[in-house]
Amino acid sequence: MKKLAQTIVKIFLIILLFQTITIPKSNASFWGDIFSAGDNFLNQGKTSSNNIINGQAVQDEVEKIYNILFAIGVVLTVLVGAVLGIKFMAGSIEEQAKIKELLLPYIVGCIVVFGTFAIWKIVITVASQIA
Repeated sequence: MKKLAQTIVKIFLIILLFQTITIPKSNASFWGDIFSAGDNFLNQGKTSSNNIINGQAVQDEVEKIYNILFAIGVVLTVLVGAVLGIKFMAGSIEEQAKIKELLLPYIVGCIVVFGTFAIWKIVITVASQIA
């Protein structure tokens, strides 16, 4: 056990030695160089007018995504509801009991889906009025 521990320590020390030799060194000679480069980067972002995000374009894209996902959510909830309804009407007493048990998760799922879209719409509306 001691030999294994000693071997692991030796391998670790050799790896550590090679890492210190091969680590690239920083070219920054003074702290002032680092801070001035950072200030230049920030000032370039403040004065650059061609990189400004168009808020209306972003809002249009978010509306497209919202409408697509909302349509998918409506279609899925209607299809699942229709399948459950058909199974309920055509099924036996035992099958109807099983389908009644599935109605609670279906209703909770509908509330989650449409509640999520309602929250999304409220957040987007409030955020667009603030900006």
